[in-house]
Amino acid sequence: MRVTRYIVCTILAILVGQLNAQENYNIYFGNIHSHTSYSDGSKDSLKSKVKTPAQAYAYAKKSEHLDFLGISEHNHKQAGMKSKANYALGIRQAKKATENGKFVALYGMEYGVIKNGGHVLIYGIDQLIGWEDGNYDIYNPQFDYTALFQTISSSPNSFATLAHPEPDHFNELRNKPYSLVADQAISGVSITTGQFNSKLTDYSVKRPLAFYSYYTKLLSKGYIVGPTMDHDNHNTTFGRHTASRTAVLAKSLTEADIIEAYRANRFYATQDWNSKVSFTINDQPMGSYVKKSSSLNIQALVSDEDTDDEIKSIDLMYGVPGSELAPKKLTSSNEEMLNYKFNLETGKAFYFFLKITQKDGDQIITSPIWAIN
Repeated sequence: MRVTRYIVCTILAILVGQLNAQENYNIYFGNIHSHTSYSDGSKDSLKSKVKTPAQAYAYAKKSEHLDFLGISEHNHKQAGMKSKANYALGIRQAKKATENGKFVALYGMEYGVIKNGGHVLIYGIDQLIGWEDGNYDIYNPQFDYTALFQTISSSPNSFATLAHPEPDHFNELRNKPYSLVADQAISGVSITTGQFNSKLTDYSVKRPLAFYSYYTKLLSKGYIVGPTMDHDNHNTTFGRHTASRTAVLAKSLTEADIIEAYRANRFYATQDWNSKVSFTINDQPMGSYVKKSSSLNIQALVSDEDTDDEIKSIDLMYGVPGSELAPKKLTSSNEEMLNYKFNLETGKAFYFFLKITQKDGDQIITSPIWAIN
């Protein structure tokens, strides 16, 4: 039985490798929500001796199944950003810590406050955005998220994700009509986060998908977004308190290619630190927009080098962008692969994504593929 299982997993791994090679993408695992002493993180630095971004990247390089780390410092003094000079220093430390092909260090900001707003992770803008006198490079009114999204969308090679979005966060997104400017700025939505104050380093923390409904709500309104899993660590854990990761499909392990993958929605959220997912429609990967095709060939393959991580189900979810209706399950498979044919009528548009559950309870949610005929 174990031999059979090994053969099946080997075949699937080869197939996944072939599909990813065909698309010229590799799969890399990481986290883009963490903090150091440059804002309100590194709370245990007296014991851990890890305080600066440079020290955090060095620590993260030794974490298991962590190809990239993003440090997203809070952008204002109330949350520890004492000087905009620290933001510039963090950018330089990230670039120095990056080893192309081995590890990518990203440095960004977590913009905003919870009350009357929400937190936005921003990368690819090397200047601090803020509202406090003397503590910003780019001014943005504190609660003006429309202006913030305009700044991000007009900045080449930048992207944003929504951090721990509660139902009352980002009122201009959830409770108002679709915004093209916001859609151009936002690439992802965190579907789980934390435990922010954990000091565990045994990869044992598993959090519920508390913000999954926020993610699907934005999909139903027409936003082009994918799901992420954040760590939001404020202690010296950097990839070690949880096995959850965001997996990206990128051409290579470089800062430019990781950012490009986020901008293109080629990523998925996974509670398993090394499960590889191939999800295509008409040979186009997650994050794609399939146009002018009445026949959709939907394929999914899941592989994992840990042979005890068996698949319980692969649910193919679908919905109508702009309908504001929750997505539904179209079909499912209890094996490592799924194949489905879908006839797309003229004038119709749908989005499709995978909701994968392993027998140990770990869940994987992919970015959608959108299709319109």
